[in-house]
Order: sequence, then C-alpha cells, then structure tokens
Amino acid sequence: MAEQDLYAHRIAKLEEDVKHLYSKTNGFAITSAEMNAKLDNVLVTLGELKESIKAVRERPVRLWDKLIFAILAAVGTGIGTAILYAVR
Repeated sequence: MAEQDLYAHRIAKLEEDVKHLYSKTNGFAITSAEMNAKLDNVLVTLGELKESIKAVRERPVRLWDKLIFAILAAVGTGIGTAILYAVR
C-alpha cells in the first residue's frame, strides 16, 4: 500500500506541475499575441511617418516648380503683350 501512496503522491505532484507549466505557456502565448499586436501598430505608425516625411521632403520641390512655372507664365505674358503692342 505504501508504494501505491508514493505513486499517487508523485502523480498528483506531476499533475500540479503540468497544470502550472500549461498556465505559464498559455500566459506566454497571450503575452506574445499582445506584443505582436503592439508591434503591428508600431509598424503601421512607422509607415505613416515615412509617408509624412516623404511628403515634407517633396514639398520644396513642388514649390520651386510652381515658382518656375509662374516666372515662365509671366515672361510669356510679357512677350505676348509686347508682340501685341508691336503689331498695333
């Protein structure tokens, strides 16, 4: 009988250890899923920041393009006006 009690005690202890390990593993899986969700949010935010920085970098180029087109339009208008007055 003593041998059966020893085995029953060891089995009970092993069952507790397995439950404890399972709860830790399950907790780790939940924590890992939460970290993955947070990492995904960080990556999305990083992508948005990259797009914003790209837009800010391109803005001066667009402004220079507008300035050049405005100067060309003014010069063209001046030449056109000069030709009209010369023809009259």
